[in-house]
Amino acid sequence: MSRRAAIDVGTNSVRLLVADLPALDPSASHRPLRLGLPLRPVIRRLAITRLGDRLDEDGVIREPAAARTAAAVEEFAAEAAAAGVPSPVVFATYAMRVARNPATLLEKLNRPVRVLSGEDEARLGFLGAVAGLGQEYARARMLVVDIGGGSVELTRGTTSGIEEVHSVPLGCVVLTHRFLAHDPPQEREVSTLRAHVTETLGPMLDQLGPSVDAAIGVGGTITTMAALAQRLVPYDPDRVHGYRLALPQIAATLETLRARSLGERRALPGLQPERADVIIAGALVLHDVLRRLGGGPIVVSEADLLWAVLIEG
Repeated sequence: MSRRAAIDVGTNSVRLLVADLPALDPSASHRPLRLGLPLRPVIRRLAITRLGDRLDEDGVIREPAAARTAAAVEEFAAEAAAAGVPSPVVFATYAMRVARNPATLLEKLNRPVRVLSGEDEARLGFLGAVAGLGQEYARARMLVVDIGGGSVELTRGTTSGIEEVHSVPLGCVVLTHRFLAHDPPQEREVSTLRAHVTETLGPMLDQLGPSVDAAIGVGGTITTMAALAQRLVPYDPDRVHGYRLALPQIAATLETLRARSLGERRALPGLQPERADVIIAGALVLHDVLRRLGGGPIVVSEADLLWAVLIEG
């Protein structure tokens, strides 16, 4: 076993994963994707820092957001070092790849940061999700859905390889700032958001849906919806991973969220208070995705691109 660590600098949050995993064959990258990789998490940490706060307005990372994010990265890096990994891999996603001023954050960090393209983010999300699945998916054609703070990735493939990837700027932070101005959101705001999501994702999902055997969901919106459905307090990753989230559950949770003010949403069992202002937008995307896929459930996965970064080393 070897111990590795990675830090994910997202649009909404910063996450740390320290895990032990078996030594991998260097030629494994040329083989089919591996199901059920025995990765054992040692430390999981998350901080909502909202790097993408108001980014959609002008493409600029705000100084306070960069300071919050840098502080979280350095704190998590120190935790990784204390756990035996002095140089964790640090990577960033949507906010850093679209910002006009990424140096605002980079200058505050004393370490290299790998900025993922949308295609790389989708590929790694698929690799990580597959690594957390069981052998019952060995012959399945899967669609991995990742609803993040800045973007949504749709990746279709099998254990033999990835077939198609899409990355679109429909993350919960972006959509909230663009469409949901009132608390709770007004019906016309929700309708406008839904129309935008349908227009953007509809053609992709209509093409992908008929050929998919299983939908796998990763990212904070989807894991939070699973926690809300189970009223998990405290959050339990073992009860979230593998949970089958059905369309009627998503619809019922959406109704609950939309009927409550921000303060009331923050008190809901299973909802991290810092996510309460953006969860409605993310849930609307998830609802639309499953509806377009035919209404079947989505299998929620705690294994995602963080796992993949550790696997790839």
